[in-house]
Parts: sequence; C-alpha cells; structure tokens
Amino acid sequence: MKILFTKRLTEETLYQIKLWRWNFDTVETLKITLNDVSEIPHDADVWIASSRNSFEIIKKFIADAPKTFFCVGNWLKSEIEKLRKDIAVNSFSNMKSLATELSKQKLAKATYFCGEQHRQELESELKSLNISISKVITHQSEMTFPKLKTDYDAVFVFSPRSAESLLANNLFPAKTMFGCIGSTTADYLKTRGFDNLFIASYPDTNKLMEEFHNAKNH
Repeated sequence: MKILFTKRLTEETLYQIKLWRWNFDTVETLKITLNDVSEIPHDADVWIASSRNSFEIIKKFIADAPKTFFCVGNWLKSEIEKLRKDIAVNSFSNMKSLATELSKQKLAKATYFCGEQHRQELESELKSLNISISKVITHQSEMTFPKLKTDYDAVFVFSPRSAESLLANNLFPAKTMFGCIGSTTADYLKTRGFDNLFIASYPDTNKLMEEFHNAKNH
C-alpha cells in the first residue's frame, strides 16, 4: 500500500510507522509560519486552542494562563499539562463540542489562540452568549497547492484547509482512502464527493495511525 502524509509527522509517530514498514511519502499541503506575538489579553477566565500550531505561542505565555483551558485533541492537552500541572485542561473531539461545553460555563472572558485562517465555529456557537472572546493570531497557514506525481492508495489529511490545498491540483479515484484526523475534515471531503473515509475516533495523529493500522490488519 502506497501512503501519502500531508504534513510532517513527529519523530515518535515516524518511528512507529517505520516499525509497521509502511511505504509512504510526505508532501506538505500547508506552509505554517508562526507570528511574532509580543503580548496577549489579560484577565481571561479561560484559554482556548484548536490547533497544535498555536502551541509555541501558548508556551511562551503559559505563566499568565488562567486555571481553565479548553482545547481540541489529546496532543495539546498533554503538552499543556506538562507545562502547568495546576491548570484544568479539558479536551474535546471538535470545536463544536468544545463550544457547547463552554456555553454551559459561567465565564465572562475567553482568549482564543488560533491561526489567521481559522474556522468560525467558536464564534458561531457563542454569538448569542455574553462571553467576550479575544483572539491571539498565532500563525499563518498558506496553501501550497502541490501537484502529485504518484498515485496513492491512502492519503492522510489533517484539516479541511489541508484537504482543499491538496485537491486544488490533483484528482483521486474513488478507491483512494482518505484518513481523516476528525469529523470536520471528513465532512469537508464529503462535500467534495469523497466517501471512502477513515476517521479517527478522537482527533489525535497517533490514534489515527494506530486505528488505521489495526483496521488494515484485521
């Protein structure tokens, strides 16, 4: 099976994939550039993040973090807990479920760490509530619009924007399986006419790889 990854993976993940002897290529569909953030809003009741690309900026200001943190995925939760053990980190499978839980809390101010091209789900879910949301734009993501020269049996994508970049200049047969980091990415691919999808049970790269490996070997 020939596999394509659309982002660079961590050494930990690559080590496991090599043990499985996967035949893979990596073609980055997004170019991520961190912003130079020198200050952030103060006195927030909660910090929110949905992308691991925001982590370096969060790390920079972690001493100022409130006692409550909402994030999407296990990776951010794990890394934040390593930095501050006194923070209650709540992780969710997607931004909609995060926003639903946030709406139940008695909070006045939230700081949202996000990319410039972030999706508007948080704002849409909370627009009727009296919660002031301040954004910290942590990074820029530029679509690379790659042109593939090889056919792949499976393609792993990690965001709707990544999938959009990939599909701009490439066609895939119906038999191609798309491994999706979560339901939001899968929903986007469905709108583009793809239904041969494998979705992680929780938005975590290692979990996606492990579940895909297990499914293909049973």
